Amino acid sequence: MESGWWKKALAEMLGGFALVAIGAGSVLASNGDLLTATIGHAFVIAVFGTALGPISGGQISPAVTLGLMVTRRIKADLGVVIIIFQLIGGVLAGFLLLWLYPAKPLNLATPAVAGSISAVQGMVLEVLMTFFLVFVVFATAIDPRGAAKTLGAIPIGFTVGIDWLLGGAFTGAAMSPGRWLGTAVASGYFENWWVYWVGPLVGGILAALLYHHVFLPKKER
Repeated sequence: MESGWWKKALAEMLGGFALVAIGAGSVLASNGDLLTATIGHAFVIAVFGTALGPISGGQISPAVTLGLMVTRRIKADLGVVIIIFQLIGGVLAGFLLLWLYPAKPLNLATPAVAGSISAVQGMVLEVLMTFFLVFVVFATAIDPRGAAKTLGAIPIGFTVGIDWLLGGAFTGAAMSPGRWLGTAVASGYFENWWVYWVGPLVGGILAALLYHHVFLPKKER
């Protein structure tokens, strides 16, 4: 394990905590209003992705971390530790929300597949939304030609926002197993759990591999 790994892990735990606390919190505070939830999720990724960038890269989502792992931009042992800490942060935030909302409204804003679509359709949506997210992460933060040096994680936050406009009403637009797990554990709501693991992780891997092998300059691979 590389030196200073615990700082990166703690930073990512904070990121995972913020994603669930602010993302799910915005859903609960607005009683499920789609626009408010869209803004809440977009802003938390833009702000904390930028803030944590110098420390850990501001990965926040296990889907992003896995994308970095499969393209060998982060060592496997560190990647696994970071994912564990991201999930721990999300679960801690879930219990914070349970303390604030003991009646568990909306299952504490746990992402869920809408009755108007099937679980498979929901999984495909999560693949697509996470693909967009991780693709933009690589285009702005990994590619040296990207805009992260001047704009931070703002474009990534905007991507989360447009993903929410696309799929928020259908799946809760998790794009991260951690976003689902944090509130699922606290609320005890685990329906269609696989959608929120398979979808984001597959979408993240596909986007990372595509950008790495097709669009990234050869000298940067």
